[in-house]
Amino acid sequence: MNTKVAGIVGGIVMIMIAFIMFPLVMDSTHDLQVDPQSDVFADETTGVGETSVDVVLTYNNYPGDTTGFTLTSDNANDTPAASSYTDATKTLTVGGLEAEATRDLTVAYEYDALTDYTGMGSLVSMTPLLLFVGLIFGAGFSIWSSAKR
Repeated sequence: MNTKVAGIVGGIVMIMIAFIMFPLVMDSTHDLQVDPQSDVFADETTGVGETSVDVVLTYNNYPGDTTGFTLTSDNANDTPAASSYTDATKTLTVGGLEAEATRDLTVAYEYDALTDYTGMGSLVSMTPLLLFVGLIFGAGFSIWSSAKR
């Protein structure tokens, strides 16, 4: 096999590797950015006609909205769901609760693990894109320079 064909085949293989590895890099990046947290709130009580309670989390929820929460209750009549979330106060409103009842609520969520490292969150967020663009550029250059020979 001559070097022209080898360079083109190598570039195509690099492109295939980039597309295969991209989802894996994205998952790894997410795992690096966040840590799991589980907060337990004992004896949360709803009054007459009330079906929600406010709880204050230990950390800010990673997406900063009502997504990403897994809520459980020891009251079988509850169907807990995140109604609203205020990032500034770390307050989550949990709806879907039985009125006039007491329960223990467990809130599982992810929080930003990189807050202590200034700029690290942005860098980690950009890493998959930089790797992907670098691999595509390298593969394109390999194909171009081999075809030019």
